[in-house]
This record gives sequence, structure tokens and C-alpha cells, in this order.
Amino acid sequence: MAVEPRATSTGDAEQAEKSRSLLSAVGTKVFHLLIVLVVAAIGYWVAPADLAPGEYTATVGVTVEGRTLLAELPFTLGQEAGEPVTITEQTGRYRLVLEGMSAYPYKLNQQIRYQVRLLDTQGNEIALAREDVSSRLTGPNGYAQSLPPTQRVGNALAFTVRVPFKAKVTLGLLLAVAALWLLETVPLAAAALLIPVVIVVTRVTDAQTVLQPFFHPIIVLFLAGFLMAEGMRRTGFDRLVALAVVQRSSTRPAILMLTMMGITAFLSMWMSNTAAVAIILPIALAILEKIPNSGKGHRAFSRAMVLGVAYCGTIGGIGSAIGTPANMLAMTFLSEFTGTELVFVDWFKYGLPVVLVMVPLIWLYLLLTFGVRKLDVDLGEAIRSEAGTRLTLTRAQKIIGVIFVIVVLLWLTETLHGIDAEIVALAGALALFFFGTIKAEDLNRINWNALITFGGGMAIGTILMMTGVSDWLALQLIGLGGLPAMLVVLLVAALTVAIGALISNTACAAMLIPLAIPLAQILQIDPRLLVAVVAIASSIDFALVIGTPPTMLAYSTGFFQTSEIFKRGIVLDVIGVIVLSLGTIWVWQLLGAVTIY
Repeated sequence: MAVEPRATSTGDAEQAEKSRSLLSAVGTKVFHLLIVLVVAAIGYWVAPADLAPGEYTATVGVTVEGRTLLAELPFTLGQEAGEPVTITEQTGRYRLVLEGMSAYPYKLNQQIRYQVRLLDTQGNEIALAREDVSSRLTGPNGYAQSLPPTQRVGNALAFTVRVPFKAKVTLGLLLAVAALWLLETVPLAAAALLIPVVIVVTRVTDAQTVLQPFFHPIIVLFLAGFLMAEGMRRTGFDRLVALAVVQRSSTRPAILMLTMMGITAFLSMWMSNTAAVAIILPIALAILEKIPNSGKGHRAFSRAMVLGVAYCGTIGGIGSAIGTPANMLAMTFLSEFTGTELVFVDWFKYGLPVVLVMVPLIWLYLLLTFGVRKLDVDLGEAIRSEAGTRLTLTRAQKIIGVIFVIVVLLWLTETLHGIDAEIVALAGALALFFFGTIKAEDLNRINWNALITFGGGMAIGTILMMTGVSDWLALQLIGLGGLPAMLVVLLVAALTVAIGALISNTACAAMLIPLAIPLAQILQIDPRLLVAVVAIASSIDFALVIGTPPTMLAYSTGFFQTSEIFKRGIVLDVIGVIVLSLGTIWVWQLLGAVTIY
């Protein structure tokens, strides 16, 4: 009889503990939601108000020979588009010509645009310097906004700005979603799904417009890529290729480590960085376990190898268009908002130089900081033991190998045959289904969380551009125009790395790429340069264990404390920013990928 009260007491204690845990979890979520609401309210409060329909005036001033010539272009912001208007002001030996429209519709994604030219008495155009030209928009309710030139058209300078339309809702939503992504109160995909709900309910735009990015051709490309990666995993083709390369690698520890890092970076270009590291890390650990323990040197080499594989999984995704969603985001926004058409092969000009520079730097850095010395052991036996007799291709491996090679070749020759990269990838995935290499149940293993989050990132980025929030944020940074272009690039890269350390690189790129385009136009920097820097910098994250899944996989091996990874990773973050903003961008210029003014 005495046992029963104790059992009841124990049960009560367990129930009480469960209740406390539940209350604690609920309390944490409520606290997080309060933070989200406060952040959203701040965004709503600081965002620009919608422009009131009515009469506006664009005043343009041009300084020449110590005098300022002025011209005014009146226009109406209302329901209908107007006719082209040319305003001419003659002053002494010069004629100022201001060209624009008599009226602009007040609607979503409406851009106000006008340009100014300066002519001499013979009618010859005089090249205008950006610093000699200014413009100011004025209108109802005391509206006044200074605009810098955003584009050069021959000798003329153009001014462009999108009309703020439901900007308060959009900025509030952006900050709320960013807070949800950071706090992870709900899954990332759930936070992404909040975007179309709020946008449609607040009548920013219709459901078709805001839902379209969730099945954008880029989403199809990644879906097909995930399926191909799943086929490689199912057949063991990915591991077999890795083992084949390792078996032919040098048995010198440092060279073996570089080989493993290089394989990881290469695989990460074609599949998720998590998958690439998940393939290579077990191979590396298996080889390390077979090496006779030679004391401190053995442990130093093991730690360097594990962290090197993880870091190269992160950096490798930069190399190709499908390596990480941020790369495709950059290509999409450049195409849709600047008219720069980039195909699959074009991204190699941007990403591959960074990978080719960073992988050796990471290798050297880890060898030096871990104090890796020559190990007095023969790695050949360890490599042969791990590879074993697994290098014989099965039928399924041959099929997926052939299909993968064909898909990559079609991607690289897109300019010759004109078939979009996403259709090529989709055809490859369908071929795998046809041959039975992947099954219907493999669809359940797809990282749908990543796809939906990516779609949400594209949706909020598009809405930021269309509602004028990106233009408004860029205008708040006009002061950067007084800085050298390279310093601006360095600051943008550093800011992106800092934000990317706190949230996913897809979310980071989705927030900053729409800002980078108008900022580049305002500061007269090639948009391709600033957008590529943001996309790549969002993937340069080595310091925080929670920053990227590859780093978390390295941490899970038990070789490291979080503080150790942070101390080494933060230095690599700085190195990455310097390499990106002060090094590889010159390679981009040599390749014709960007123009550096």
C-alpha cells in the first residue's frame, strides 16, 4: 500500500514538469509574437506614406560655368498615363532640355521617370557630370524628395523612382517576416506563407501576382535539382564518385585534405550544401578513424579536415547558378528589374572565381591555425580500406551518371539550343522517374521547407520593388554617394555577411537584393556588381554554429566547442568579405561580367 502514493507522487511530478514545459513553450511563443508585432509596427511607422494623387513638379538643376540652370516639369499623378512632354529653358549659350510625361498612373509598380540634356548654341549635347545635376520632386501635402540621377543615357542623365504604394504594409511585413525567420517561432516555410496572406488581405495586389513566385521557373529548377540529388543519394552514385576521386588522391595529409575539400565544394555546386557535406564527412571520418593515432598531430589534422569539409560545402554553392537559391534570386531580379539577361552559364563568371580563391585560402588558413604538421603515417591503406571494392558502377548508377552529364552539358550550352535551364532540369528528373531511378516516395524527401521559403523570399522581394520600398530605402542611403565605389561595395558585403549570419542566406538575399538594385542606380554603380556581391556575401558564413547546416554537421562530430568555431570562422568571414569586395570583383571585370567605374 505504501508503494501507491509514491507512484502517484512520481506521476504528479512528471505531469507538473510537463505542464511547466508546456507553459514555458507557450510563454516563449507569446513573447516572440509580441516582438514580431512590435517590429512590424516600427516598420509600418517609419515607411513612407502613399503618394496622394494630384499635381507634382520635378525641378532639375544643372550647374555649368558657375551658374545653375533650372527647368521644371509639371505632371499629374492620377488614373491615366499622359503624353510625352519636353520642357526647354534657354539661358545664354546653353539650352536645358527636360523630357518626361504629362501624367503617370497611380498604381502598383509605377515608375516616375524623366531625363535632362544640356545643349550648346549649335545644338551639340554636352556630357553632364553626375555631381553637377540635381533634382527635386514636390507635390501635395508638403511632399518633397530629392532625387539623384539613376541612369546615364548617352550624354543625358535620367531620374527614376517608383511611386510608394502600400509601402507601409510592405515594410511592416518585411520586418515581421525577418523577425520570424530570426526567432524561428514557426518554421521558415510558415513564415514565408504569411507573405501572400497579408499582401492579399491588405489589397496590395491580387493572389495571382503574389503567389506566382512560389512556382516561379526557378522553384521548378530547384525542385528538379533536389530530385536529381535524391536519385544520386538513392543509388549511391554521389558517394561512389567521391570515393573514386579520393582513391586516386595523394596520400600526403595536406593534399588529401585539399582533395576532400575540393570534392565537397564541387558537389555543393550541384546539390544542397548540406547534402554535399553529408556525403563527404562520413568518408572523411572513416578515413581518419583508420589512421593510427599519433597524438596531437592526428587530432589537429582530424579537426582541420572536418571543418574544411564543412566550410567548403558552404562556399561551394556560390560556384554555380543552382548551388544556392541566392544565386538564382540575383539572376532573376537582374533580369526583371534591370533588363540584364543572364543564362545558367553566366553565373560561373561570378561564383567560380570566388570558390577557386576561397577554397585554397580556407585550406591554408586551417592548416596554419590548427598547426597541422606532416603525419608520420601512411594514409594509402586507410584510403584503400574505405574505398574497398565499391567502385563498380551498377545499372542505376550508370543511368543517373549519364543523365546528370547530359543535363549539365545542356545547362552549359543554353545559349546554343535556347532551352531554359529549368526545363532541362525538369526533363532530367522526369527521365529518372521513367527509368525507375527515383520513386514517387522520393517526392516526400524533397526539402519543401526550403522551396517554400525560397518562394516567400522571391515574393517579398518582388513586392518590395513593386511598392517602391526598395527605392525609398535606397534613397535613405544617398550619403554613401560621397564614398568611393569600392568602399560602398565593401560596406554592403560586410552588412550582408552580418545579416546572413543571423538568418538563412535565401532570406538575407531576398531582403537585400531588391535594395541593391536601386542603390546601385542611385550611386551610379553597375547593378550587376552590387547584386552579385549581396548574393555571394549572403553565403559567406563560417562563424556561427547555427549559421549554416554544414557548420552544424561539423560541430555534431564532437571535435569542437562553439567558441572554437566562432574564433576561426569570424576570421574567415572577414577574409571572405575582403576577397569578394576587393579581389574577385576585378576578375569579374576582366571577364566582362561587371563594369567598375
